[in-house]
Amino acid sequence: MIFNNKFLILLLPILLLGCASSDVPTNQFDAELYSGKPIDSLTSDDPPLNEKEAIMRGDIALRDNNIDLALYEYIRSLSFADKEFHDKTLFTIGQIHSSRGNYALAEKAYLAALDFNPAHTDALEQLGSLYTKQRRIDEGRSYFFKAINADQVRLKSSTTIRSYQALDIDEVDAYKVDSRSPALAYMGLGVLEDVEGKHQIAQAYFKKALAIDKRSVKALLNMGYSHYMYGNYKQAYQYTRSALEIEPNNEKAQNNLALIYLASGDIKKATNVFMRHMDAAEALNNVGYFLILQGKPDEAVPYLQQAIDKKPSYYKVANDNLNRALSEVREMKQ
Repeated sequence: MIFNNKFLILLLPILLLGCASSDVPTNQFDAELYSGKPIDSLTSDDPPLNEKEAIMRGDIALRDNNIDLALYEYIRSLSFADKEFHDKTLFTIGQIHSSRGNYALAEKAYLAALDFNPAHTDALEQLGSLYTKQRRIDEGRSYFFKAINADQVRLKSSTTIRSYQALDIDEVDAYKVDSRSPALAYMGLGVLEDVEGKHQIAQAYFKKALAIDKRSVKALLNMGYSHYMYGNYKQAYQYTRSALEIEPNNEKAQNNLALIYLASGDIKKATNVFMRHMDAAEALNNVGYFLILQGKPDEAVPYLQQAIDKKPSYYKVANDNLNRALSEVREMKQ
């Protein structure tokens, strides 16, 4: 995965290093948080004099896409007694590891950030996301709730979550949000509710995410897909189209739009949407496959046959789907 330099903004800007201080290292480099090229090969510069200088070096390396050096410098900053930026630095270290799929080290860094700042909302919601990806659903849900709770405290809201269990719509609606609120936590909880078939509660969470950022493509797609699963195709279409207006080439949005057209009975439009970003055989196979999932195997058959005709020697997937469709048609006639 390509590392996104937007994480530069997660650390406080350091404009002046100032004079050398008594900010001396308290321990050696913590190699347990490092993963990359051999340390000896990274730099020959003199060691940083203080925490701020080490962070600045990390920011410069990150800007130059020298990720291993950035990671090294950020970890070096943790060795100084002045812990002013430790929580933010550990969060950035976690983001670097997460971007590389190094989830064990990402988890360790996020948890360490919470040791310095238990109300670090970004670290809380990232742990929620990390755990849900690993199917540790209860842990993921609890950290999403912790992120929202921390945000309610910041907003001086009287509403807090007393139990890390499913909430009702009124309880979700009661939470305050602003542009700094943890949108990822609200979306994560919404997805968990959607998976459990609680689409209206999921939509209440997605509504909060959109109140935080009305142009969030991810939130728009989640809301649209939730309405699609709920059978509200008009609303699903509106949210999905809004996402495409922001990102016209977003393939997930295009696929979701095609699914909405299929569910609405407009197979021609669905096929055209699929064909915008895949070849004809794949598009026709997709139409057939999703028609099967929608309980319409008889309608799927001609599209799967066309997919096979387009690539007779290659399209094994379409053959498998055709056999499944024909099998289901026979079962329906019995």
